[in-house]
Amino acid sequence: MKKIKSRKSEPHPASKYFRILATEFHEIPNEEVNIWIQMTEPLVAPKYFRGMYSQALALLTAHRLKMKKSAHDESDDIFPVSKISEDGGSTAFAINQANATDDELYLTWYGKQYVAIRDRMFAGAIV
Repeated sequence: MKKIKSRKSEPHPASKYFRILATEFHEIPNEEVNIWIQMTEPLVAPKYFRGMYSQALALLTAHRLKMKKSAHDESDDIFPVSKISEDGGSTAFAINQANATDDELYLTWYGKQYVAIRDRMFAGAIV
């Protein structure tokens, strides 16, 4: 019986963009970043993003991680909330779930950059 050699999985091409763009996640191991990228892949269509595919995938992955971190750090709410704190007071804005896709993307810098690339590559809100 042949013994199968185990080898480390190759990094996803989008991981180099992720590491450059999302430096705040430097503590996350490469293997975990690759898993997050793989989970995000079905949400980003290569044929629409063409040469910007890896960058768009990295940005959307970073956005998802940022939203997960924010939800974990701030509350257990099931609806994303954007909060502004200033001079001892704070204001929170809940997202309209009818258009949650784009609204949620605008909550992070990564999401905004993803939308900018998406809108440059084709018209419409496809995620």
